[in-house]
Amino acid sequence: MSDHPARPPHPTDGDILDVVDAHNQVIGQATRREVHAQGLMHRSVHVFLLNPHGHLYIQQRAADKDTFPGAHDSSAAGHVDAGEGYHEAAARELREELGLAPGQISHMMQVGELGASAENGWEHVRFYLARTGHTPVPDPAEVAHGAFYPLDRVEDLIASPACHFAPTFRILYLFYATQLAPKVASGEIFGP
Repeated sequence: MSDHPARPPHPTDGDILDVVDAHNQVIGQATRREVHAQGLMHRSVHVFLLNPHGHLYIQQRAADKDTFPGAHDSSAAGHVDAGEGYHEAAARELREELGLAPGQISHMMQVGELGASAENGWEHVRFYLARTGHTPVPDPAEVAHGAFYPLDRVEDLIASPACHFAPTFRILYLFYATQLAPKVASGEIFGP
């Protein structure tokens, strides 16, 4: 008998995901619930969405999410469905979580990746930057709150004990702040 009560079923538990090996090669498929329960390696995307001023959209995850409920996180993030490409998954997550259609995103590019580890939930993560001049309309089932923040404000939020951030966001934000934000500010990424 487990010391932890079983969590109630989540609507996405039955989603079929590709199970991958340490080299990110597909070796099978399993439901989302099985992947998480068994600690199987799988794929995900994280998108940092910027407005024309270079402000970063931070979301607070809905309180009933099964992983990191109520935590602050990347602008949009999610699993890559079985047979789906990373880029397609990133565009889908922007649409599902933030209500932004592909035509409302002026640029989207992969800027990094993380290998699967215990720290990131055994996910092979592809990291994207995207830019929009449109206002996101978050799905309340996915996102409790979201807003664009200048980077100094993001730093304040991360430093605040009152704000909890998802672990993968913290890893990606450090890379973004040190390696990518200066390139965004100079116009090297996205142009002027």
